[in-house]
Amino acid sequence: MDYKVPFDFVLRYLYPVRPQIKKMLGCYGLFVNKKLLLLLRDRANQPEFNGIFVATQPEFFDALQNQIHISNMNFNLDGVPHTWIFLSEDLEDFDEKVKKTCEMIKVGDERIGK
Repeated sequence: MDYKVPFDFVLRYLYPVRPQIKKMLGCYGLFVNKKLLLLLRDRANQPEFNGIFVATQPEFFDALQNQIHISNMNFNLDGVPHTWIFLSEDLEDFDEKVKKTCEMIKVGDERIGK
């Protein structure tokens, strides 16, 4: 299915990985092998939450957050705490952090995804 995905540069950064895209939670989920890796959000309501959410597991949260981005905002999107790292589109180094995350996905970093 074709979507107008926000932050579509992510798809270029992930190449040659070709994620399946699903519209969900008012965002777009990127899946590889049925594993949710990223949520992309760009909406008019609550623009302070626009950006990219990186999925992880609680046991990897702290280490991965230290490697990607430490946010003061904690999200519990699926009822499990410490499973989402938020990269706000307003970060000065947003593009760099997204690129780094995509590189980690491309090399198969198992800490990303759920």
